[in-house]
Amino acid sequence: MTLSHFWPTKEQVEQLEVPAYDEEVAADLYEQNEGYLAKISTSSLHHARQQLSRLRVKTSVLTRFVAWFQTFMLAVLSYGPTPQHLSFIMDGNRRYAKRLGQPVKEGHKAGGAKLIDILYICKRLNVNSVSAYAFSIENFNRSPAEVDTLMGLLGYYIDQFTQRATDARDDLYGIKLKIAGDMSYLSGDLVAKIRKAEELTRNGTQFTLYLALPYTSRNDIAHAMKVSVENCVNSNADITEEALTQNMYFEKHSDKCDLLIRTSGHTRLSDYMLWQVHENGILEFSDCLWPDYGFWRLYFTMLKWSFYNTWQQASLNWDNEQQQKEYTNNNNNASGGGKHNNNSSWFPALSDLMPGPVSPFRKTKGISLESLPPAPLAVTVVDRK
Repeated sequence: MTLSHFWPTKEQVEQLEVPAYDEEVAADLYEQNEGYLAKISTSSLHHARQQLSRLRVKTSVLTRFVAWFQTFMLAVLSYGPTPQHLSFIMDGNRRYAKRLGQPVKEGHKAGGAKLIDILYICKRLNVNSVSAYAFSIENFNRSPAEVDTLMGLLGYYIDQFTQRATDARDDLYGIKLKIAGDMSYLSGDLVAKIRKAEELTRNGTQFTLYLALPYTSRNDIAHAMKVSVENCVNSNADITEEALTQNMYFEKHSDKCDLLIRTSGHTRLSDYMLWQVHENGILEFSDCLWPDYGFWRLYFTMLKWSFYNTWQQASLNWDNEQQQKEYTNNNNNASGGGKHNNNSSWFPALSDLMPGPVSPFRKTKGISLESLPPAPLAVTVVDRK
């Protein structure tokens, strides 16, 4: 279900007696959803719970139930582990507009509105930071008209993020906005708008949004190397992996991305997060276009990540326990003159020989020879034939 089922008409919005701020927001939201673009948003959280309640629009019982149920499911999921750094490659905006027979600009507008909708869900799940691949340096190779359109929309949505982050009535109040990328490619007006937005939201501590623009991983690594070399020359600092990480655009989150989601069906990184996705970072590729990426797709992706993370942690704890057992048994064997002190039994308990829970994400460790009890001094074989 989408907002197209109960979105107010333009005449209804004009008749509402609400403050000027709400009228402006209502007009913006109406414009974004005009021409069946209402599909960009779910009926949950921000839009159903907040914007529509402000506009005093009557919603159906089913809509209220869906919003309540989604909120309840988020509360359940929030009790488990959630990624601290969640990132999106927002791909498919142009194909979305083409599918609806709309100009490319409408697809990008739908993608920006979808990111706002996703942020409300992530904040409710206690995700610490969200990053989004908003504009690649390679995108400057597109037509000048499309680049100008994208730059205008980026400025518009930066204003939207700032407005919500500084409005105490909004669920995104307190969000911190940071731009990750080489801003030498941007116009002076857009850079000034970015600096102003970062200054207005710099005190945000609960949630950080990183917009990667203009960005590529190669540029990020080259930038980090340049800064590290300058520090080496000026202060005789070493150029280490840690130094490179600290000098990247994503600041404290430059060392790791817990979950990276790419939409539209392509299974490539497009020069994004090449340094950050390592160790236990998970890549998730979705076939749907970015404006279609709704509540339930994100929910089940987060549920799968939470399950994997819990299983992985349990397996790690089991490995640590087994290593501790092996260390204790070896010490006991050494102090007992080679005799196995376990209730005078020559054989270990069956549970001590089991390789532990089988994880589909890693190879099962074998049994080391050192963990076995001492071999018997003599063996008698009886032929019963």
